[in-house]
Amino acid sequence: MVMRQNMISLVIGSIGAALSLVAYSQTLISPTQCITFGLLVLMFALLIREGLISF
Repeated sequence: MVMRQNMISLVIGSIGAALSLVAYSQTLISPTQCITFGLLVLMFALLIREGLISF
């Protein structure tokens, strides 16, 4: 259970980091919105990792 939770949080965190890194190379939304969304995804992964949100 813990290993699965860690893997899910790693995947979600990687998605958030990727969103933050490609903020300036994409044109769908503004870079500020993309960075904000990426940081929110990273916070979501942290909450899963700490066990505050069960997946």
